[in-house]
Amino acid sequence: MKRSKVIDAILGSTLYDTVIKNVKLVNIITGEVYNSEIGIIDGKIGHVNQPNEAPLSGNKEYDAEGKYAIPGLIDTHVHTESSMMTVANMAEAIVVHGTTTIACDPHEIGNVLGMEGVKYIYESSEDIPLMVNVLVPSCIPSALGVETAGAEFGKEEIEKLMKMDRVAGIGEVMDFPGVINQSSRMMEIIETAKNYTKFLQGHAPSLVGRELSAYLSTGISSCHETSFSEEARYKLRAGMTLECRESSIVHDIKALAPVLKEFNYPVTTTFCTDDREPDDILKEGHLDHVIRVAIKEGIPPIEAVKMATYNASKLLNKDDIGLIAPGRYANIVLLDSLEEFVVNEVFYKGELVAKEGKIVKPVPNKNYPLENRNTVIFEEKPTKEDFRIASDKDEATMNIIAFNKEVPIITDLEQITLNTNDGYVDISDREDLAVLSVFERHGKKGKKSTCLVKDLGLTHGAIASTVSHDTHNLVVVGKNEDDMMKAVDTLCEVGGGIVCVVDGEIEALIELPIAGLMSDKKIDELAPKTALLKAKISELGLKATCPIIQVASFSLPVIPNVRLTDLGLVDVNKQEIIPIIIS
Repeated sequence: MKRSKVIDAILGSTLYDTVIKNVKLVNIITGEVYNSEIGIIDGKIGHVNQPNEAPLSGNKEYDAEGKYAIPGLIDTHVHTESSMMTVANMAEAIVVHGTTTIACDPHEIGNVLGMEGVKYIYESSEDIPLMVNVLVPSCIPSALGVETAGAEFGKEEIEKLMKMDRVAGIGEVMDFPGVINQSSRMMEIIETAKNYTKFLQGHAPSLVGRELSAYLSTGISSCHETSFSEEARYKLRAGMTLECRESSIVHDIKALAPVLKEFNYPVTTTFCTDDREPDDILKEGHLDHVIRVAIKEGIPPIEAVKMATYNASKLLNKDDIGLIAPGRYANIVLLDSLEEFVVNEVFYKGELVAKEGKIVKPVPNKNYPLENRNTVIFEEKPTKEDFRIASDKDEATMNIIAFNKEVPIITDLEQITLNTNDGYVDISDREDLAVLSVFERHGKKGKKSTCLVKDLGLTHGAIASTVSHDTHNLVVVGKNEDDMMKAVDTLCEVGGGIVCVVDGEIEALIELPIAGLMSDKKIDELAPKTALLKAKISELGLKATCPIIQVASFSLPVIPNVRLTDLGLVDVNKQEIIPIIIS
C-alpha cells in the first residue's frame, strides 16, 4: 500500500515541502482570525496550526509577515471567452487578483465551433495555475428555433462532454421557458446531465412563484441573473443559490447585499463575474473587485470571503478547495487588510504564483490549429441593401426594439409608423432611431435580418461585432449604410472582432481571430484596445456603462423582452418570431 506523504508530513516523519509562517489565519467557518502556520505537502494542506501549537518545519519556509491568509477565490460562473483572451492568458491576468478556481461555461465558443470549441477550452486550460472546472453548455443554441448557431447540442453531445475529467456540472440552463414548458430537448438534456453530475447551473431572470418552483424541481440549483431585492428574497426562500454577479455590465451586489444581511448571509450565496473585459480586469480586478464592492455595500469581510470560497466550493461539490484546512489544495491568498482587500501573494497548489500584482512565472501558451481558422463565413457577402427595410406602401407600421433608458440591456417592443422612400422605410428625420442588422456567419443557412432600434442613443457612425451572445453571428448597428458596410467588411477581413467606424474611417478595432471571440494577446496589450473601443462607442452616443457588452447582447434571445437574430425579430417571453412590418 502506498503511503500518504501528506499524513507522513502531518505526523512529523517527513518535512513539509513549504511552511507559510507568521500568518493571521482567517477561519471562515468559525469567524475567527488567529496567528497560525500552514504546512504544505504535495500541493495540499497538511496541518494548520491553531493557537499555542508547536511550530511546523518544512524544506522551504515563507514568511507571510503577519498578513491575513484566506482560501483562493472561486468564481462559480464565468465565460472565459468574454475576457477576449485564451484561457492561459486569462489565468495569468486573474490569478494575480486571488482567483485560483473558476467554473467556466464555454457556450460562447461552443455556439461557434460546437464540441470542437468546448474541447479547445478544456484542453487549453490544462497545466496552468488556475483550476478550470468546465461546465458543459446546456443551451447551444440558447433558444432553439429562433436563431442559427454554429452547432446544436442535444443528448448525444451532452453525454460525450459530461464524461470528460474536470467537468463540474451542466452550464447555465438559459432556456427556462423550455424547462417550465417541459420541452423534450431541455428535459432530455437535464436528465442526461443528472446521470453524471449533481450541479445544474441555472439562469432565471425575474423568475418567481410557481414557475420558479417548476424550474427548481428539475434539479437546477442556482442563478446568477438575480438583480432585484424582492426576487432575491423569493429565490433564497425557495432554496436557490444566488451567484451574486458583478460583471462588466451588470452590477447586482448593491441590490442583493441588504437581502443577504436580512437573511444572515446564507450559505446558498456565492460570487461570480460572468462576463468581464480586459480593461476592467486590469483596472479594477477580478473576484477581489467583487469582494471590495460587497464590503462597500455592508457585507462583513469574512462573510464576503466565505461566499467566494467555502460557499462556492459547496455549490460546485468540490471538497478539495474552499478552505485552508487539512486535505484541501493549498490555494492560498495573502492580504495586508481584510477591509481594503488588496491581494499581496497567491499560492496555487502550494507554489507562489503571484506577488504584488505580478505573475511570478509566465503561464505557457500552446498553439492550437483552431486558433488559426477564420470563422467569419458568409454564403453571400452582405451588401448595403441588407441594411434597408423594404415596403411597397407610402408608410409602414412596424415592430421595433426600444431600449430601456434606466436599464439599457433591457428592451421593449414598440410599434411605430414611418414614411417610405423609393420602396424603403425612411428614418432620415428620426434622430432617435438606428438600423440593426444580424448576419449568420457560420456558413450554415446564410440568414439575415434587419430592424429598427429606438433610444439606443446612437447619433452617427456604426459598430459591428462578431461577439454577439450567444450564437455570435455578426451584428452591426448604425446610422448610415456606408459606415455599416465598412464595419462589416473590416470584420470579414480580420476574422472577427469588434469595430467602430465613423465617416468611413476605423475609429477603434479589436481583432478577435480565434472563433471571432478571442485574441492570443495578453491583457496588457488587449486592455488599452478595449478601453479605446468603449470610449469611441460612447462618443457615438450609446448610454450603457459597458457599451461592448450592450452591443454583444443585441441578438441574445433569452434577455427580456425583444431581440433581433438572423431569423428575425424575437419575442423573448413567447420565444416566437414576430413580423417586423405589420402593415
